[in-house]
Amino acid sequence: NVSWSYHNLGRTLSSQAEYTEAMKMLRQALDIRVKVFGNRHQQVATTYQSMGDAWTKQNQHTKARVMYQQALDIHLELHGEGHKDAVDVRKKMTKGLELQGQHED
Repeated sequence: NVSWSYHNLGRTLSSQAEYTEAMKMLRQALDIRVKVFGNRHQQVATTYQSMGDAWTKQNQHTKARVMYQQALDIHLELHGEGHKDAVDVRKKMTKGLELQGQHED
């Protein structure tokens, strides 16, 4: 569907360090997904996580943490504490805190 196209394009652009365009595509995906599925859906969480990844690549750890927290909240609500997706986001948040000591936000 269209939201996956925007999402995948955003991830590809992020991997190519085209962060401004990547964030535009991810924001488009997020807007569509929230409109179609509501705020508490797995695909919404996936997009928040990808946005967090893009911010992390730019050493914007505070912004990344906000996106990761959104993803984590959804994962916890949908799946519970021990679910793989929740664990993965927590790891990314922890790594971001470690990196934040090495980089300016």
